[in-house]
Amino acid sequence: MTSQNIERAQQSDVSSLGSVLVIGAGFGGIAAALRMRAKGFDVTLVDRLQAIGGRAQVFERGGFRHDAGPTVITAPFLFDELFELFGENRSDYVEFRSLDPWYRFYFHGGRQFDYRRTVEDTNAEIRKFEPADVAGYASLLETSKAIFEVGFEKLADRPFHKIRTMLAQIPSLLRLKSYHSVAGIVNRHLKHPLLRQAFSIHPLLVGGNPFTTTSIYALIHYLERRWGVYFCMGGTGHLVNALHALLLRVGVQVELGVDIAQIMLENGRATGAVAEDGRVFHAERVICNGD
Repeated sequence: MTSQNIERAQQSDVSSLGSVLVIGAGFGGIAAALRMRAKGFDVTLVDRLQAIGGRAQVFERGGFRHDAGPTVITAPFLFDELFELFGENRSDYVEFRSLDPWYRFYFHGGRQFDYRRTVEDTNAEIRKFEPADVAGYASLLETSKAIFEVGFEKLADRPFHKIRTMLAQIPSLLRLKSYHSVAGIVNRHLKHPLLRQAFSIHPLLVGGNPFTTTSIYALIHYLERRWGVYFCMGGTGHLVNALHALLLRVGVQVELGVDIAQIMLENGRATGAVAEDGRVFHAERVICNGD
């Protein structure tokens, strides 16, 4: 990295269709930058931090590296796609190892619950707490699948840049009872208080409160059953480093320590952004993935 926190790569042979500024270098911003580069745009990715990754930062203590953010991978194919866009294989750079158990819970009082890779093994764990909740877990998975089929398969990659597009989804969201919380949905299916805690954790993975976060996040139960739960060997920070190297290889310009203060508009279109230090970044398209 240079003193100006600017990193450049040799330009790939992708012909330019124009310029794109991506604000925010978390996983979403990284993915947006790579996808736009693959389409043929000149891409600049900026972030206010001194390292990319967003919440997936790394710190060292006692000679060990620690992930300060996410620690598991639940949809590995999404990362595979980013490398495949440029004819590369993610597995050549990063190993995802399937976990079992997925999560281990230690409760006050000494009890332990393992959330396992298979439904059968998970049911065996549930029976240790409340045999009747085996049927409740099955119904929870069915509810999660219904939410997944709308919230993930139909809406996750749909742009909501028009009000009518958002309004059109209201009936589906109401049918899924998205106005309930994750904890509310889980509590409808499970009775044991410790199991309710264990199966309500997913909002915590994105900094949410299970008692207030929309039940749309309950789709993660089915998502995990469909694709599994993985650990990135070397930590999530190793995955971030591999993506950073990919960005540079394909010609994305990465500028760190850039705190964007304002997105510039002209005739209703974004034309760039202004940083807190006064620097101006002009672009024909702007993607904002910052907080």
